[in-house]
Amino acid sequence: MDLFTPIVPEAQQHQVFKMLLEPRHAPERAVLENWAQGFVDRDGKFVQEFQTTFESSLWELYLNAAVREWGFEIDRTHASPDFVVTEPVPFSLEATIARPPQSGKPPINWDVSDIPREFGLFNSEATLRITNSLSAKLQRYREHYSQLPHVADRPFVIGLATYDRPLAHFAAARPILAALYGLYHDEAMTPPDADKVVSYKVEAVTKSQCVDVPLGLFCDDSYEEASAVIHSSLVTWGKLRALADDPEALTVFMTLHPQEGTLEPEVRRTRKADYSEHLLDGLWVLHNPHAKHPLPHGLLAHPRLTECWIEPDGELIMHGPDDFLLVRMLQSFRITDGPRVT
Repeated sequence: MDLFTPIVPEAQQHQVFKMLLEPRHAPERAVLENWAQGFVDRDGKFVQEFQTTFESSLWELYLNAAVREWGFEIDRTHASPDFVVTEPVPFSLEATIARPPQSGKPPINWDVSDIPREFGLFNSEATLRITNSLSAKLQRYREHYSQLPHVADRPFVIGLATYDRPLAHFAAARPILAALYGLYHDEAMTPPDADKVVSYKVEAVTKSQCVDVPLGLFCDDSYEEASAVIHSSLVTWGKLRALADDPEALTVFMTLHPQEGTLEPEVRRTRKADYSEHLLDGLWVLHNPHAKHPLPHGLLAHPRLTECWIEPDGELIMHGPDDFLLVRMLQSFRITDGPRVT
């Protein structure tokens, strides 16, 4: 599959796709070509969508690489869902993304005015976009996927990435935890000397003056068809830069990680030549305790991701590496032939 030979007019090309065509970004193109190994363009539209809308295609290619990393066997003869796993345990995986609202700003070309001042509102809006995407995909399962012989009576997993606003990655996992488990971690309400983040149950998010959207989708059997959600807010241009074999790149990575004994995250600043990131760094796997067809425990486990499940006593367990990637930001510099200042 040739991703990078343009098949749409330049005016219709996504900004990131156009940037990828620049000679200096050959290492990033190589990452995507690796992700695309074995991928099948089943409807003949994938390359066009990759070149025009980009984010949903980027996420689908990432999931293609992830299922290889897990070592799963895939049956690619079916038109849908996106990934039909046959070994070691049969299940289906369908990709979707959280998009900006109608007339909302896209996740690129942000400026200082897009930096959130009030994270409560920022996270609430992100939670709403996530919930809308999950609900739409579950409805599609009920109306179509569940009727397919290769899907029926097997676990069904939704793969969700967030591209719903500029700086969407700042929300990290707060919106997905609220959407699925009705749990909100509120740093703004946490005293500076606290040893735990203030957390509380949330039952709904406000969509409009008269409409509230229920949260805690995995807190009862209303979403029993969804066995789990695979989620990331970090499969972005930054992920491509992080994995690219380009040690001479003038890029500095600032990453946030959990820090034992304090609520303050560990902040690391690393130049590209010294920076290392795994494909699955920053990935969450969130299980539904009320799933009609649950995934076997440990099937999606990996040393670099965080896995969430509910114990029989109701405790939410989050199991991940000590240096789990919470947030990644990068700053790149480019040398030009402009006039010298003396």
